[in-house]
Amino acid sequence: MNMTEIDFRKLVVSIEEDVIAWRRHFHKFPELSNKEVQTSHFIQNLLEKMGIPYQRAAGTGIIAEIAGTGNRLIGLRADMDALPVQEETGLEFSSVYPGVMHACGHDAHMAIALGVAKIFSQIKSIPFSIRFLFQPSEESMPCGAPGMIKEGALDGMKHLLGFHVWAGLDTGEFSVNKGPVMASADRFKIFIKGKGGHGSSPHKAIDPVVAAAFFITQLQTIVSRQSDPQNPLVISVGKITAGDAFNIIPEQVEMLGTVRTYDKNQNMLAKKSMKRMLKGLEDGFGVKTEIHYEEFVPATYNNPSLSEKVITILSSCFGNRAVKIDEKPTMGSEDFSFYSQKIPSCYINIGCGKSPFFHHSNKFNLDERCLAIGVEAMATVIRYTGLCK
Repeated sequence: MNMTEIDFRKLVVSIEEDVIAWRRHFHKFPELSNKEVQTSHFIQNLLEKMGIPYQRAAGTGIIAEIAGTGNRLIGLRADMDALPVQEETGLEFSSVYPGVMHACGHDAHMAIALGVAKIFSQIKSIPFSIRFLFQPSEESMPCGAPGMIKEGALDGMKHLLGFHVWAGLDTGEFSVNKGPVMASADRFKIFIKGKGGHGSSPHKAIDPVVAAAFFITQLQTIVSRQSDPQNPLVISVGKITAGDAFNIIPEQVEMLGTVRTYDKNQNMLAKKSMKRMLKGLEDGFGVKTEIHYEEFVPATYNNPSLSEKVITILSSCFGNRAVKIDEKPTMGSEDFSFYSQKIPSCYINIGCGKSPFFHHSNKFNLDERCLAIGVEAMATVIRYTGLCK
């Protein structure tokens, strides 16, 4: 079979049961970030059966490649890790591991990428090469993408495609943005140190809890009064730790939080403003403060020219109504962003059936019809972007 004879829809039908079985296997045996050992072995065994050479990368990651006849190299990335979530879906292939679940759809991503690999492994004389990146640790630090890049994942690559099954879209729908797709995610840890004492005698202590409460309220004025309201910025405190007893003023408060935006200048605004506010807290409350601010993941950005091609391809294959263009980007984050900073990239959302249980819910599930649709979509996009000049 060569490229001119391909009927992707027919090929997808022939492997659909395999793709569903792979997804269910991954779902039943999930593994956390940077611990995807058995997941990696399973993928390697399938690649060997398909006759696709591969190499290990970034610990449990895999770089596999189907060599074609031309000098154009197209990449497809799929993430591998599960989440520390106790599954409550009631599925017959539910996770066998307590407290670990594929609650975001990475099980589907691996299965779809393997389906694409199986289709192209059956085609002769492909006029371009295809590299498959099975990446560990999308969900946690340290992220897997920088390690994959360091070990050559993008070397010689023309452009990279990524995708996510998406519960915000009906099965058979897609969304493609030309520009920002997901926000950056910075992480901060703040210590506010006071002087402990008895709750009955606050005048003899320096209460870090009151100072922390004031700071948390003041923090939102960065968004509401210092930031351009047309340039999204989110600052959220997710964890506060202080004290051990109801009647003791503690020595210290520790808080953890995140900053989300699409614009690097907004990250800088948040960081500088937080430091200035903490200095004011020291002057006003007599506490000592310490901040550790970490740039966790940059914003994910779709190359406009490549995205335009992807939109055209998907619209031709699935119809104009199926493709949502420039939907509102999410304030969630994705380490696909590290790739998109290096080479032209396009990240595609694939509808998996709208559900009240969204990604990361312990009841998250997907319409398995999206698997075959995903294989056909990504194989078609690879085919035509690979042939484009």
